[in-house]
Amino acid sequence: MSAFLSGLLGRKAPEPKSVAAVETEYDTVPRLKVPAGLPVEPTPGPTAEEQQAIGAINLQRSELLKDLPTEPDDGSPKFNAAEWLTEQRILIYLRASKGNREHAAKRLRDTLEWRCTYRPHAITPEEMREEGATGKQYVNGFDVGGRPVIYMYSHRENTKNAEGQLRWVVFTMEQAIRSMPEGVTKATMVIDVSQYSMSQAVPLSTAREFLRILESHYPERLHMALILSPPAYFVMFYRIVAPFIDNVTKAKIAFVDVAGNKGKPLMPADASKSDSTWVDIRHYIAPDQLQSDAGGEWPFKFQQDAYWLKLEQCYQDSLRIDASA
Repeated sequence: MSAFLSGLLGRKAPEPKSVAAVETEYDTVPRLKVPAGLPVEPTPGPTAEEQQAIGAINLQRSELLKDLPTEPDDGSPKFNAAEWLTEQRILIYLRASKGNREHAAKRLRDTLEWRCTYRPHAITPEEMREEGATGKQYVNGFDVGGRPVIYMYSHRENTKNAEGQLRWVVFTMEQAIRSMPEGVTKATMVIDVSQYSMSQAVPLSTAREFLRILESHYPERLHMALILSPPAYFVMFYRIVAPFIDNVTKAKIAFVDVAGNKGKPLMPADASKSDSTWVDIRHYIAPDQLQSDAGGEWPFKFQQDAYWLKLEQCYQDSLRIDASA
């Protein structure tokens, strides 16, 4: 997914400096379910005005669910539109539409149709083994509010098929949602662009399609996007486009100096700093939940077989829950 962001910039980062190898005993077991005892911050519930709007949209429920595209009978899981259309999802789309009921209803209908035709629920871990082989993006661990963390590594891009790349991004978003504890609706993204190169960039058209899918069908799912050790040109480009980004989105984007934070005490989040664009990632993800390559204390290393074992378990659990609903 980070390759999509990097692909929009279309430039090459400086070659990374060599670092002496250090023997480390790594953990390869991912965390796809929130650990017991980890604090969870549910997304705020609806205001009185939002609750009224939810009620109004619910009155259109039969129209929203009417004549949806029919899925093929291919043995894959089917989309249960009525179960999917919860008050929580209506609230998500309402907030994404800045309270506009008509716009929210239209966006909900568009997503209902998309889920019947694109069928993200039918994308299986087995289908995605090749796309996920290098660990270019995956869900692992949780932030300080119990939100799942999505790690993205642009330099690990391993395929050229645009449709497969998009399906892996969609599958990853679906897995993040499956990993969300009750009441949580957002995820935190940790994006490593430090080793980005043009040879691994996705085409601009693919990047745009991903952004369209994310905005249209996964609105209000981003809590923070923490960009690790960005090269100077990346920061310069961001400063140029930042004035054109709305304040809500801009507040969710921050840069992290991984090497600069290592070994330093964690300062208060409100400590004065010269540039609020740069943050200490440990304010967002506790060190024991944060991978060591991102500045944390968890020596996790992606290993596909170990990851896929947990991923398959989580996927099958979600199917059983859907079947019993």
